[in-house]
Amino acid sequence: MGASLRLGRVFGIPIEVNISWVFVFLLLTFLLADQFDDARLRWPAAQRWSVAGITVLLFFLSVLAHELSHSVMALSKGIPVKSITLFIFGGVSQLEHDPERPITEFAVAVVGPLSSIVLAVVFGGVWYLLGRGDSPLEVVLLLLAWTNLSLGVFNLVPGFPLDGGRLLRAGVWGMTGNYHRATQISARFGQVVGGAMVLGGVALAYFVEPVDGVWIGIVGLFLFSIARSSYPK
Repeated sequence: MGASLRLGRVFGIPIEVNISWVFVFLLLTFLLADQFDDARLRWPAAQRWSVAGITVLLFFLSVLAHELSHSVMALSKGIPVKSITLFIFGGVSQLEHDPERPITEFAVAVVGPLSSIVLAVVFGGVWYLLGRGDSPLEVVLLLLAWTNLSLGVFNLVPGFPLDGGRLLRAGVWGMTGNYHRATQISARFGQVVGGAMVLGGVALAYFVEPVDGVWIGIVGLFLFSIARSSYPK
């Protein structure tokens, strides 16, 4: 994943930011600031850019919370954690070794999406209680609710290396007792998911929205590549 910058430790776990994170931070801030250029909001340029930057920063903190939940669960199951790295496609928790039992794999995998969904409910609930208006705070809360919900739901898709793929592996492993076969099935599903995202992204970019389509296609290509390299022979 390239060079990374060490930020510090949380619960004894080294937290790093990959250099690609800078690119995606700037890109998302630019895209959000452009979206905030709305006649209904009537925000000055300085406010648009500052709110966009704060929103993107809080989203990446949400990604960090997602990864921390995986790592803390792994630690509670006796699995050492090397580090957590935030990079262009989100984040990754690097464990010393894979879980040794299906139930452990399930617990470590499921807690991430659940934490994101809980954050979505919290942000959405606060937004609702504040009156569902267009103040900067309410806009940020609504965006964080949707992005965390999307993060949680997307990660439940049953394809490796997504959390849903690990849940699929845990299920097949538990039913068959064959870790190797379970990994093969999960990796194949991951390739299907990644390939579908690439095709869908190309179609979206051509017919509807170029930026969203290209982004989906790149993420799909990344997932396909990881799933293919993870397929055991």
